[in-house]
Amino acid sequence: MGGHNETLLKDPAIEEWIWMRNNTHRYFKINKRTTPTLIAMGIVFPGLLFWFASSTQDKLKLGPVVKKSVADMDPLVPSDPTTKEYKEWRVSDLDGSSLTEIHMVLSTVVLSYWCWKCKTAAEFHRNPANFSGRSWQHFVFECTVFLVPMFMALTEHYLYTTIAVLIGTGIYYRKQIPNAPYRADKWAPDPRADSFKQSFAPGKITPKSYLSIYRAEMMLLTCFCILAVDFNVFPLKFAKVETFGTSIMDLGVGSFVFSAGVVGAKSVLPKRVDGKIVALSLWQQLKAGLRTSLPVLVLGIARFVLTESVDYQKHATEYGTHWNFFFTLGLLPICVPLGLSLCGDLRVTSMALLVVYQALYSLTPLGNWLEHADRTNIVAANREGIFSFVGYLAMFLLGMSLGQEVLPDAPTFKARRMRLVSVLGVWTTALISFFLFSFVLGIEPSRRFANAPYCFWVAGFNAAMLWVFMVIEEDVDSKLPPQLARAGRPAGYEVPVILEAINVNSLTTFLVANLLTGAINMQVETLLCTTVQSMLVLGGYTLMFMLPALLLYRSNIRLR
Repeated sequence: MGGHNETLLKDPAIEEWIWMRNNTHRYFKINKRTTPTLIAMGIVFPGLLFWFASSTQDKLKLGPVVKKSVADMDPLVPSDPTTKEYKEWRVSDLDGSSLTEIHMVLSTVVLSYWCWKCKTAAEFHRNPANFSGRSWQHFVFECTVFLVPMFMALTEHYLYTTIAVLIGTGIYYRKQIPNAPYRADKWAPDPRADSFKQSFAPGKITPKSYLSIYRAEMMLLTCFCILAVDFNVFPLKFAKVETFGTSIMDLGVGSFVFSAGVVGAKSVLPKRVDGKIVALSLWQQLKAGLRTSLPVLVLGIARFVLTESVDYQKHATEYGTHWNFFFTLGLLPICVPLGLSLCGDLRVTSMALLVVYQALYSLTPLGNWLEHADRTNIVAANREGIFSFVGYLAMFLLGMSLGQEVLPDAPTFKARRMRLVSVLGVWTTALISFFLFSFVLGIEPSRRFANAPYCFWVAGFNAAMLWVFMVIEEDVDSKLPPQLARAGRPAGYEVPVILEAINVNSLTTFLVANLLTGAINMQVETLLCTTVQSMLVLGGYTLMFMLPALLLYRSNIRLR
């Protein structure tokens, strides 16, 4: 007979073993027993996967064949670098750079945050009563640790030296953080768990520092690159590729959409209203999407009118003759509720979109038409923007699916740490999918048409970045004693001021950066600037697009 048997005798050894198994994540250490597992799962298995993908590369080719004429091979190069024609030619037919180089350059983003986090935690631990993250000294340090490495890495000035300095600085500050007080009974319940569980409220979404860092870093890189690409100090291998390939700016465009999706998941999560959990209806989601989209679409129209009126240089194969990135961003919130009405699982919807879109591109004449059609009508003239929207929508939905995992408050301390596993799962799935499409099927990533390999690459990279930020936060905060680790933290400890200001008004920052880029290009002949002049202009530009966000943040004003 079934049921509970209250006279069941419990074996203390089994009970202790169950407790240890359920709490292993709290006391995990690298030692002789765990090292072989880490090497096998972190090095050997990924290495074998990479070997298999590399050995089968181009064995099955499903992408459309790209053919070039002699005229395409040997174009007429404009001679005057101040002309619109030369500037458009300069960023055409680029091949990008390798994945290894891209990830090496962007590793400085993670290392910069690690340095800042370790230094801030060490100062807070030494004197928590008088700690302030809003002083001028902290502001100067933030600018130094976040902006200088970005300048050095994206202009190829001492990249390896920059990485070495960041690693050394991080190790120095990391050693200054004392360990948490010793607990005699290490298997006793964590004292932080009770207060964490008591503060949980269903439907409540509190700011997550790792999300703020992640979004602000992506925005900072994007805003810097949109002007830097117009200077000779910025390597063209980092600029957007023509059709197939990878580059830092290609990754930046996708990361902008993916990060917007992560935060956009808030609109579809259940809300807490008058103590009750309420889910939004389809009509409410559509209205919210329209309110979000309208200002962005207006900006897209304004950008088109302004660029046409001043005869600003334009690369037609980027988004099309009339389309621009604001139109893509503006249409995403409108289409998301429609996709959710078809299937409630965002992962299923996004994967279905990518598979169908890639199949149509690779197995039908659509791919050849997208690459080689003449711009004879409105659809053909803007085919890059129209058809890449399908890929960006799938990427946005992938970001929302990740946002559903990391945005809501965790009910328990254990659930909070288990989010690391969820994000790692997204990273692994996207990585395997990218290897499958890119190396096994031989389909190269294409930002121009936002194909499946490109979307999986962007999703995998962003999930990896978010996971690393979460690990850094968990590692550093675990060194603080319980009374400092979960409550009473002053402003400026969780997120750097400059990044928090950008995150709070991200769209405003992006708009200001675009306006400044246009103004500087009309007033300065960027291609004639020396290295020193270029760095000075880029430095001034970076401070100028950050200034409105800092002033708004100081005044406690939040726009978009």
